Amino acid sequence: MEDPIRRHPTRAEQLDILAAVSSDLCGPGDAVLDLGCGTGYFGHLLHGRRPDLRYVGFDRKGESLGAAAANLAAWGANVRLVEGDLANIGAVAGLDGPWRAIVSVLTFHDLDDPAKAAVIAWAARRLAPGGAFLLLDRIRLTEPSLFGLQRSLWARLERIHGEGMRTADDFAAYEQDLGSDNRPATLADYARWFADAGLAFQPLHLHGNIAILAGARRG
Repeated sequence: MEDPIRRHPTRAEQLDILAAVSSDLCGPGDAVLDLGCGTGYFGHLLHGRRPDLRYVGFDRKGESLGAAAANLAAWGANVRLVEGDLANIGAVAGLDGPWRAIVSVLTFHDLDDPAKAAVIAWAARRLAPGGAFLLLDRIRLTEPSLFGLQRSLWARLERIHGEGMRTADDFAAYEQDLGSDNRPATLADYARWFADAGLAFQPLHLHGNIAILAGARRG
């Protein structure tokens, strides 16, 4: 299965990292919940590493779940797909867990900040002891004086990989390009939301402005 939304040169590496740490976190027969699973690409990667696990994919688009059902057929009876809106996670039933791993891949920037905090709190209450919420998403840039350095990093990625992550002429153009439906949060925001949910928080990997963040349930 090819990545359906490959848009930046470090995406493959970060998805592989996410699949690796999720796999290492889980024991035989444990369940992984994928919030915003789309057409099932992360589930496909996870199955390649740990076909002994159980996988549940959650997404608001029925057509994406239909494609995921075909793409994840190798999971057999160990896959379940659930339709629902992440922006209204409190209304979702049947996902109580407990989960060893809950993941979300490039979905959080579509949510407003209260919804981001609500999903993190929801996930924290459903993790098994020692389980973790693993989030891969964009991080909002906040410092105009450092934006030139960010542009240098993007240019380097394009020079090395032959494709760019993104670009903007200046910080004002970057903010304008985000738009109303592209709302990445800052690292400080995430640190606060994870702490408020009672999770130990740590960034695991950062490349450019794309981060893998982890929140673990203590005990």
